[in-house]
Amino acid sequence: IGVNFLFMKRYYHLKAAPVEKEPFSLKLFKPLLLLGVVSFVSMGSEGAIVDWSGLYLKEISMAPETLWGLGFLAFSTMMTLGRFLGDAVSTKLGSVKIVALGALVAIVGYAMVLTTTTYMAIAGFALCGLGFSVMVPELFRIGGNVKGVASSQGVSFIAGMGYSGFLFAPPLLGYVAKNWSLVSCFWIMLCCAILVLGATYFMGRRRT
Repeated sequence: IGVNFLFMKRYYHLKAAPVEKEPFSLKLFKPLLLLGVVSFVSMGSEGAIVDWSGLYLKEISMAPETLWGLGFLAFSTMMTLGRFLGDAVSTKLGSVKIVALGALVAIVGYAMVLTTTTYMAIAGFALCGLGFSVMVPELFRIGGNVKGVASSQGVSFIAGMGYSGFLFAPPLLGYVAKNWSLVSCFWIMLCCAILVLGATYFMGRRRT
């Protein structure tokens, strides 16, 4: 803060390059709708695992108390690792294939979680973290390169949909867990991951 204060007067002389702004139109976001839904599902799943993995291990897997936090730890660790390594893989495979691969890894992860066995579930949460880690950054990249849409608008829309999923999915799934079961929540997330995998087919067609 102090450094910025010292150089504050010089900032007034900086002028941004003029940019032509397109008038706001809902039509601009039509090509982004599918990407937005995928972002909502992806980040919604992240939020759900962050909030519900511990309770799942406690009540469904009947894990000992010392292991309740391992699902979140495994998920977060693999999420971090995937974010570091994702760019290198993306340059070789491309963004759409990375999203498809991430969805496939998440599907396997959810299948392992649904076995309800403690260590299989923990390993499943780890795979979900790895799968989702590469999906959201690539969605931002795709959204920033949609033809006819400004990069700033594309990324903002994808980010907005994603963070909406992160905020709203956990309580919605909590309602499902209260009225049905926590296992039902993870079946729903498995189905959503399968839908995301299917959506990558249409994402690939739009980019060709």
